Amino acid sequence: MDRKHSQFKLRQTVEMNGETKRFRQDLDVELIEQRDKYYRYTEKLDGHEVAVVLRAGDGFVKIQRRGVINMNFHFEEGRTTETFYESPAGKHLFRIYTSRLDVGDNLVDIKYELIESGAVIGKYHYKLEKVG
Repeated sequence: MDRKHSQFKLRQTVEMNGETKRFRQDLDVELIEQRDKYYRYTEKLDGHEVAVVLRAGDGFVKIQRRGVINMNFHFEEGRTTETFYESPAGKHLFRIYTSRLDVGDNLVDIKYELIESGAVIGKYHYKLEKVG
């Protein structure tokens, strides 16, 4: 098992209720390479720290967040998957439609829609990219 730390930048775009919000963070990421690649980092979210593990496998990416929110998102390009999302507001069942999934040596780029009760409630772009 190979472990190393690298600097990444995380950019997220959220389109919801007619508004677009952009988030940027510089991260120290622990990269663990086994059969799949694991990216471990801490994300800042509304003043809280959330532990994140991103697993990039053959044709899929899973993102697990633990902290003030708990979620397991599963992405496969061209497929719809289901997930639970827990926050102080309660537990929700969402469907995720992944329109783009690009995983390279130094990049994870995901475009997806979040669907609740059959309606698209937001469009998201998640991009984790190694710096330098």
